[in-house]
Amino acid sequence: MKIAPDLESWTLYLVLLVPGLISMHIYRLLFAAKEIEWKNGLLQGLFYGSLNLVICLPVLIPIHRDNFLNDHPYWYTAILMIILLVLPVIWPFLYRRLLRWQWLASKIQLPYPTAWDYFFDRRTPVFVLVQLKNGNKLGGYYGFKSYTTSFPTEGDIYLETVYHVDKDGKFKEAIHRSDGAIIRKDQYDLIEFFKLQEE
Repeated sequence: MKIAPDLESWTLYLVLLVPGLISMHIYRLLFAAKEIEWKNGLLQGLFYGSLNLVICLPVLIPIHRDNFLNDHPYWYTAILMIILLVLPVIWPFLYRRLLRWQWLASKIQLPYPTAWDYFFDRRTPVFVLVQLKNGNKLGGYYGFKSYTTSFPTEGDIYLETVYHVDKDGKFKEAIHRSDGAIIRKDQYDLIEFFKLQEE
């Protein structure tokens, strides 16, 4: 009776699992997401790895049916490396690109866990008016040098430029020699965003 899996079974398992885990890791770099529970993560990795394999079948079948390995061993190895290592990196970027397509985004549930993550994922420069809990108001510019935390620790924001504001919330001049400000989630009640005026 055979108990331990043989080398071929382990090879097939890794061929299915590793590409899926690569895609999941890249996805987490692009989107805010919950922590992975490895019990479920391995199953998800197998699913995404299997999906990667199915998509690549039109390439895999011909190179295994013909004598491609003997005639072109280097090309064979290169194709397998692309399928197993390169494409799993590309899929999350392609998925992110598809979500930017307005028609598709209007038809599906977007994968952002909070509205905060959705808004700041757009990377759109805006002016920010912060209503602090002590009653004061703080104006700032959120640009490409600014930063926000994401789920599950969303709420903190770094503004690269800070402005004086009057009691009505109107922006005045930028604070001289300021290098920005960090505002923590527990320091404000409301954040308002204002589009940049076109020249």
